[in-house]
Amino acid sequence: VPSAPRNVVSVVNQTSVILEWHSPRDTGHREDLSYNVVCRRCHSNERRACQPCDDSVVFAPGKEMLKGTMVEISKLRAHTSYTIDIQAVNGVSNKSPYPAQQLSINITTNQAAPSEVPIMHQVSSTSRSFSLSWPPPEQPNGIILDYEIRYYDKLCVIFFEIDLTLVQKNTQNY
Repeated sequence: VPSAPRNVVSVVNQTSVILEWHSPRDTGHREDLSYNVVCRRCHSNERRACQPCDDSVVFAPGKEMLKGTMVEISKLRAHTSYTIDIQAVNGVSNKSPYPAQQLSINITTNQAAPSEVPIMHQVSSTSRSFSLSWPPPEQPNGIILDYEIRYYDKLCVIFFEIDLTLVQKNTQNY
């Protein structure tokens, strides 16, 4: 049975991670060495709070029987903690009474832009002001620091549309 892979290096962004590692010191005296990658999403730093990654998570070039020492894991959730196990195996690992030796790494994906606010309600209004209310976005993708509200005057939008139509008509005449 081979020893664990060594010296993992990670490059993390909002929804993916690239992992590279060195081969184990001991290959188990065989040349049919390969790697399995196991991904778990974690809710805290405790291992028992981790669940297998969603089926939507993508492993390239794969997650089992990898011949190379690199994998890209994508379609992860933003601002989420994961534990990734890289197991070294060979042709006799499944016959061994001992589990595959593995290297574990904890990563947290970066924050990303939140999803849109699902709905907004007008709470009250006067001739000079109005109050709005909304629930948080379904996917905060990090810590929400503030909200941006964009207000458009309907008259300006209509005027802009008229101008755009005139420009298109003039362009067609040439």
